Amino acid sequence: MNEKRKFVIEKLLEKIHSGEIVVGDKLLPERQLAEAVGETRPVMREGLIALDAMGVIDIRDRQGIFLSSNEENEARMMLHRVRGWPADILSRVMEVRQIIEPLATGLAAARRGEKDLIKMQECLKHMKELAEQTGEEAAKEGAYWNTSFHTVIVESVDNAYLSRIYEGVYSIIEQGMSMMRINTSPGAHGGRLVTYQDHVRLYELIEAKDSAGAELFAEEHLRRTIVAMVRLGQIVPTSDLFEQGFVGKARLR
Repeated sequence: MNEKRKFVIEKLLEKIHSGEIVVGDKLLPERQLAEAVGETRPVMREGLIALDAMGVIDIRDRQGIFLSSNEENEARMMLHRVRGWPADILSRVMEVRQIIEPLATGLAAARRGEKDLIKMQECLKHMKELAEQTGEEAAKEGAYWNTSFHTVIVESVDNAYLSRIYEGVYSIIEQGMSMMRINTSPGAHGGRLVTYQDHVRLYELIEAKDSAGAELFAEEHLRRTIVAMVRLGQIVPTSDLFEQGFVGKARLR
């Protein structure tokens, strides 16, 4: 995540928490939000889209920007401020991804709405732009939109408990994806070009409401990610639950 967007997101969260930019269950209009944070409306809009993808707010066409329930927002704000996790936590987080994401993706294909597709399209637009760029900053940005895409998928399931579980690992996943993009060739598994193509295919299956296809492809995509992370030494081999047959198609053999 670039520094300006990170700043906007953190300022918005602070001002939501303090109630400064909240009226009832809604945020102030975009123009007033931009003034409150001291940024331009385009930059403010990017921050709002990110918070919408995280599930903190709900942007409704022609109605305004609404908050999620106060209880959920409090949890989300705390989770997204988490920093400095121990290095070995990434292995545990990737185990959680293997358990959750394939099934969640299949459910998302069955339950997604048009608004969910719009959020995914926004993530894909940024991922496409960043797939053609090099450098550490582009890798961090790409990791942010990558993780946001998967967060939108989980949110599409419309299960608050599942969303909370996934939110707890959001920051760690983003850090891991950033490291992998920096250290992997663009055309290799885990590289930015292949990753973008995989996400486009996931979107197509979800859009088509192909639950079985979406679940299977989500597993394939995650398998490739796990293999790349083991190869780079980011996670331990024993965290590859697919390979060990604990989750996925292999468990049915």
